[in-house]
Amino acid sequence: MLSYKKQIHLFLFALAGSISLLILQLVWVCHTYQMEHQQIMNNIRDAFNLAYQKEQTYRIPVVDIVNLGAITIQSCGSEEIIIIRKCPEADTIVYQNISGHSAENFINRVFLDLREHIVPLNIYCLADLFAGMLHDRDIPISFVIERFDIKTGKILETSLLPNKKQPEMNHSNTIISEISDKEAIRAVLQITPGTVFARMAGVLICTISLAVIALLCVVFLCCYQPTQQRKEDDIIQPVEPSPQLRNNTFFIGQYYFDPGKNELTGFDESIQLNKKENSILYALCVKQGNVVERNALLEENWGSLGVVYSRSLDTYLTTLRKYLKKDPTIQIVTVKGVGYKLVY
Repeated sequence: MLSYKKQIHLFLFALAGSISLLILQLVWVCHTYQMEHQQIMNNIRDAFNLAYQKEQTYRIPVVDIVNLGAITIQSCGSEEIIIIRKCPEADTIVYQNISGHSAENFINRVFLDLREHIVPLNIYCLADLFAGMLHDRDIPISFVIERFDIKTGKILETSLLPNKKQPEMNHSNTIISEISDKEAIRAVLQITPGTVFARMAGVLICTISLAVIALLCVVFLCCYQPTQQRKEDDIIQPVEPSPQLRNNTFFIGQYYFDPGKNELTGFDESIQLNKKENSILYALCVKQGNVVERNALLEENWGSLGVVYSRSLDTYLTTLRKYLKKDPTIQIVTVKGVGYKLVY
């Protein structure tokens, strides 16, 4: 049987192992959560860009809303460009590349800005297209699309319905796209942990299964190993009866009895027993502590229950008591009317 100290050590070892396992599982789940959240954000950005491109196709193309003949592009150096849209004096617009953009990038920005002035972005159409893109990708989130001034941050237009609460701004859950040098649009997202965990169903099931299996192993280690050890101890160190029977021999107190050799040894002397002494003592040793019936001894040794042999049995028992008298703890007790038993 395991000692109490060893059981405490085993319990502490199992407890430390389970805590370490739970920490590793928690780290794994957190890492997987972050990776899944990033993947969802990438899918949302793709959906938003596609929705914005699709919204632009619903507006009049640049070539239809801008009279190219009325536009003058003046180069004042390698990257110094001025674009002038010649309209009636009140509508004339001058664009100057003061931000240092490349010529191609600057021209593209000017044409986008011209379109925004003539046919502005329909923010509600963009919201509908974005919602459809998210539905196709099975991403159940809430969002609000806003047009805002880049310099001041002032919201110029929003897709939020009246009397609806403005969602909390979270930079990690916000997608921004510039419309021009002055304005931009952003999609403010509300991504709940449930949305991410729903995509982690397989990982969560695997994690929980591993945790349960590991905990069951720990419980088995703590609860069942001591029992097994006790069984092994019972085999290795059995509780020996007194007198002991080892290889058909007996230890009776301080005496050693070998029925195979008809020999009783003790106190530095060896007594050679005759056949009947050996048989009677053997019967008493086999049933040590229990009564051996007198009639059984007579039948076994003389084959008769007669009075004559009964007196002989008493004589043999007296002789055996004499042989064992040097150990006062040993007694051959007479159970009146029944038989005898060997005790010490």
